[in-house]
Amino acid sequence: MKEIFDIIIIIMFVIIVFGFVRGFNKHQIDKHVDKLEENKKREEND
Repeated sequence: MKEIFDIIIIIMFVIIVFGFVRGFNKHQIDKHVDKLEENKKREEND
């Protein structure tokens, strides 16, 4: 019974970490896309 409980805790931990990493990466990508769009606007204005 204890092994099953340990496995469930490990799986939950992995899911939480995976979700956090994915959310963080999405945030970084959004920032990067914003930068690219800003650069395009600047080039058009020049």
